[in-house]
Amino acid sequence: MKDTPTDSDSNRASLSRRTALALLGGTGVAALSGPAAARSDGERGDGEERDDGRGADGKPWNRDVDANGNGLYNLASLDVDHVYTSARDADVIVWKDDDGAFHADGADGEVASGDSVVPVAQAAIDSLTEGRTWNEKVLIASPGEITSGDGSLELPSYTTLDAPATLSVPEGESVPPVVRAVGADHVEVESLVVEGPAAMGIRLTSCSNVRIGDVRITGVTSDGIRIDGRGDAPRSTDIQMEQIYVEGNDHHGVETYGVDRIQIEQVVGNDPASCVVLLNDTVDATVNSVVGLEPGGPAGYATFRVANGAHDVTVGEVVSRGGNRGVFGVSECYDVTIGHVNIEGAEDQGILVQNCRDFAVQGGVVKNTNGDGVRIDSRDDGEQLPAEGVSISNLRVYDDRDEPRQTWGILETGPACNHNRIVNNDVRGGGTTRNIGIFSNTTVVRDNVGGGFADGEVTLSAGESPAARVEGVSEFPDVTIPGSVDEPEDFEASALSVRAKPATTGTAETYAWESYVEWNGSAGCWDLVFEWRTDPGVDVTLDYVVDKTR
Repeated sequence: MKDTPTDSDSNRASLSRRTALALLGGTGVAALSGPAAARSDGERGDGEERDDGRGADGKPWNRDVDANGNGLYNLASLDVDHVYTSARDADVIVWKDDDGAFHADGADGEVASGDSVVPVAQAAIDSLTEGRTWNEKVLIASPGEITSGDGSLELPSYTTLDAPATLSVPEGESVPPVVRAVGADHVEVESLVVEGPAAMGIRLTSCSNVRIGDVRITGVTSDGIRIDGRGDAPRSTDIQMEQIYVEGNDHHGVETYGVDRIQIEQVVGNDPASCVVLLNDTVDATVNSVVGLEPGGPAGYATFRVANGAHDVTVGEVVSRGGNRGVFGVSECYDVTIGHVNIEGAEDQGILVQNCRDFAVQGGVVKNTNGDGVRIDSRDDGEQLPAEGVSISNLRVYDDRDEPRQTWGILETGPACNHNRIVNNDVRGGGTTRNIGIFSNTTVVRDNVGGGFADGEVTLSAGESPAARVEGVSEFPDVTIPGSVDEPEDFEASALSVRAKPATTGTAETYAWESYVEWNGSAGCWDLVFEWRTDPGVDVTLDYVVDKTR
């Protein structure tokens, strides 16, 4: 009986020429897997064969199946202009024989052979139809090593690469990006597995109509995937990425710079040295999910970051554990929306929005950071736009460790923040300094649980008028807003509203109060004043929150 294959056996996988050629006109690597793929329609899974000309499902093998009006007998009428090449057969297959030699076989016979996978695969790519305006595909069906001098797999226009077998780089080898394309259109990488210290997994420059499918990259010395078009180079456009996994690389998982129109399904980054996803100068981006474990040792990085004027960006969710930050927006990005976050254990802020406009985080959890849970900030360099129109809503921000270290729940710092919104958040236990801290006169803070523009406890004294006064609710007399070098303007009374409730179960007596803000000219601040409407004859302690509603 044949032994069960081991992982090391699969890494040495070789094929016969008959098997390789069978893949041409089959279904790619899937033709290698599973006994069902080898059965004829007349075979049964229990070892018995049908003798009635019917398949395993009991239906005639040659039945005319209705496929949206296109039966087996008129498939030529199908419009395939928008069908991904993954639905078509490989035009050339690259495989390794029992002696370790690589071969590239097309429908008309062998295209190339050699000792290294990359040169043979490149010969396979170069053998595709010259000047084509349709995609043709090369399948790398056997694993192989890439060493110094092998170069990159250069993809021209209308080329599909399917490389589900591992391409490994031994330690100590100096290898450029494994897959490279410059100025190419209609390029597809259906699958790719890269292990070891190549410069990058995929590097695309000034490319358009790109599809990247299922990719796994570990241990590269820079970005897992980089797509760009900077300076004098044309921008890259119309990019689609599906499932990307990057682990232990020395820079970003996925980075874009100078890209228009990109859709990303999911990127998972395990211990990348920088960001899991970084969008620089990227326009019209839609990202479903970004997941990061221990991202970004340098202070400027995060699981998800937008920078350098990226705009019109929508993200479904960001999940981050450890690392420096969960989310970071910086350097004049605008029109950015993140639907949901789950961020825990960041070394600095969970979320930092700096010099960005119209940036919204719409819900989720930020917990147990070693800095601020959320911070809105503007650099004082006199060049960049202020943080303006930033909206933080529906977040739960807290620190439940035995020794909390999260300094602020949500903090806004100056000197230039305008018209931001902190609304409907739960910040109970949010910060060791305060739960919410606000710098700008124009920021709206309302309907938060556990904090507001100002909050605290006050005792209303029986028989007194006013029953209580809280001085300076428009200031933080006991703390300093870090990083704010200018003083905000005076707050208007109409911008403040008060929420209050008894701090305990209260008294059996009947009582009622009213509150208002009063300008204290000598102190230059607003005071919160409480008056009895019904004096119970005993003192009553209240918890209060001051909201700033405009």
